[in-house]
Amino acid sequence: MSFMQIADENVRQTLLDAAAHMSDTTPLAASLERVLVSQTLQNFHANGRPAWAGLSPVTLEIYRKQGITPQGILQRSPGGLRDSVQGDHDQTSATVGAGSGQSKDYAAIHQWGGFAGRNRKVEIKPRPYLPMDSQGFLQPEAEDAVEYTASYFLQQAFK
Repeated sequence: MSFMQIADENVRQTLLDAAAHMSDTTPLAASLERVLVSQTLQNFHANGRPAWAGLSPVTLEIYRKQGITPQGILQRSPGGLRDSVQGDHDQTSATVGAGSGQSKDYAAIHQWGGFAGRNRKVEIKPRPYLPMDSQGFLQPEAEDAVEYTASYFLQQAFK
């Protein structure tokens, strides 16, 4: 059996300080919450990363008849889905979600896709605005941002 004994008191103290600094991960979780919310809002701003499916010809015709100019997919109404994005955190986790108020009725169908409308005859293509896929894996931009944030906190623990 191998082991390593640290005899240098400065190194030992640095490791003890780092462990103490990392014992309360609430600040890290709060930062990760902000990252996830930011990444979600960036998905709305970019109309998806990768790009979302466009509006259907039927929807575009309805908009034309109502005098509505498309402002971007999922960004039509104040207080809608984009405006319902919110995060939360505790000491060990950070979350992001959307779909409160009026937008709760269509949040899931836009994230995952599916059938909607009368008799569920209209197929809605997925427009994933949350920065993860159906298996819970972060999209590349979100993964990079989470990794950067976690690395920063780890570096700060050793200062």
